[in-house]
Amino acid sequence: MIDRTEILRQLDSEAEAYVFPMLDNGYSFHGDQKMTIFRDEKRWAILIEVLDYFNREQGLDGISSTSAIFGNCLIGWGDRFKYFASDNDAPAFLYEEGTGIEYLNDEAKSINIRNTVVPIIFDKEHYKLKGIEFEYEDKITPWEFMRGLIPEYSHLFWLTREEISDKIPKDLPVFMTLHNWHHPDLAIEEKPSDKETFQQLADAILTGDVSLYNPTEMVNTHWSNWPEGGRC
Repeated sequence: MIDRTEILRQLDSEAEAYVFPMLDNGYSFHGDQKMTIFRDEKRWAILIEVLDYFNREQGLDGISSTSAIFGNCLIGWGDRFKYFASDNDAPAFLYEEGTGIEYLNDEAKSINIRNTVVPIIFDKEHYKLKGIEFEYEDKITPWEFMRGLIPEYSHLFWLTREEISDKIPKDLPVFMTLHNWHHPDLAIEEKPSDKETFQQLADAILTGDVSLYNPTEMVNTHWSNWPEGGRC
């Protein structure tokens, strides 16, 4: 059976265990996010996916989508980290010896994401229109490039229903999908259960009534709201 208290308890417990996504993780530059909620009369599951750049890797190897899964019917956990971006015609990034700076290779024309060829854009106006402020005047870093892919190519990083079926039963239907919401700031010890977003989602999951999700809190999932991310 679905228990509202258990939904919130599980989310809080996983936040304490550093499984619930932390959008200002010091090792990751936040990019994009997606939440998919599954339910039927007895079962529920929440999948939160985060696209980010892990600053301990290099080039495209740092771009990953991380999945966090919660529910009362989970099959298994498997690998939480997925890497879908790879070089295509030339290395997408070069490494500057001495400074350790990584930057977009002007000889690379495209990358590959899930067998989709994605053109590399060097025009800085493209990035500035997305609110991206450059760390270096004459270079584009991997995390700036990643943010430049959003939202046009975000869908290529999200798990398919088939890919998630080894964790969430294939017959459990999708109930809701969110791309933006008000996320707790775990760095200042906010909990999911503190947030109207997750309180209302728990109500909606319990009753099956999507209209119960009508939060008044302003959405804050855009990467610009988490400037401390990736700075460790």
